[in-house]
Amino acid sequence: MAGGASGVDKCKQAFATLLEDVGQCDFYSQFKKVPAAGDQLGIVFDKKRIFAVDVNGVKVGALPTALNYLAACLASGITYVGLVKSSAEKPVPTVEADFGPQ
Repeated sequence: MAGGASGVDKCKQAFATLLEDVGQCDFYSQFKKVPAAGDQLGIVFDKKRIFAVDVNGVKVGALPTALNYLAACLASGITYVGLVKSSAEKPVPTVEADFGPQ
């Protein structure tokens, strides 16, 4: 193994995350609510940030910058499917989701 490579392909690992900027994203702006627990999500990279989107491609929230490595995974053809684990509208719109590679 060279250069500290762990032998683990981060692109093929499932992860859970709390989405950022949910209140500023299109889903909340359009529907005035957050997705319900159990709703399906996907992931897209819009050249600036990585976003979780609903089944219609509407942005639900941004992924934390710690997950920016996913941009390379998406570019290599890996797709991710997620489920909303929990969501709340107050005190601020929040969405927590679990994602896994397809």
